Amino acid sequence: MSEKALDISKDETYNIFMNKNIDKKTTKKNEIIRRSIHVMFEKGYNGTGVKDLTDAAGIPKGSLYNYFESKEDYLKEALYLYYNEMSAKQFSILSNDSLDPLDRIKNFYATMIEDFEDECNCRFGCFVGNITQEMGGVSEVIQGVTNEIHSEIVGKIRSCLAEAVEKGDLPQDKDVDALAEFMVSSWQGALLRIKASHNKKIVDNFYKILVEVLLK
Repeated sequence: MSEKALDISKDETYNIFMNKNIDKKTTKKNEIIRRSIHVMFEKGYNGTGVKDLTDAAGIPKGSLYNYFESKEDYLKEALYLYYNEMSAKQFSILSNDSLDPLDRIKNFYATMIEDFEDECNCRFGCFVGNITQEMGGVSEVIQGVTNEIHSEIVGKIRSCLAEAVEKGDLPQDKDVDALAEFMVSSWQGALLRIKASHNKKIVDNFYKILVEVLLK
């Protein structure tokens, strides 16, 4: 998941935040996150102050605590929103029954790699991955959230792999659990490298190995 996943049209944003099933306070919390998450994406958790968030959201500094217990609580909610709503289009590919299971995986990663056509996006990497690296050993709360998100991603990919085995598209002895974990870990590693090098070839190479080796 990259910074480009934050690019939601005004109409899409309206539909997300005006969902009648969401109470007004949650709607406002999500709106604050949507307006300010890019700051934490760019600067990281420790590099972002509460004032940075409130300035970006266009609200008084003290009012952030009307919606979030702390900056850590803000991050927890931001991670969930980023994964469940801001990246929903990408992850919906993995459950698209109109595609063969292996094509779902290929299209999923190909779609994310498109984000890095813009060199500017290369320097941000993945929001969830960045936070995992920065906060995974610091905050048990955030560690729990990032582990949950990564486990869900692994589970979605594993389901596609298991279906491919059932269809005969992969060998019967393929270890789908290990392969799913390896793909997600390798992708995060590639994003870490691209963030440091700004070299899109790193994710292109990931895709090449995915298609030519891992999914054979």
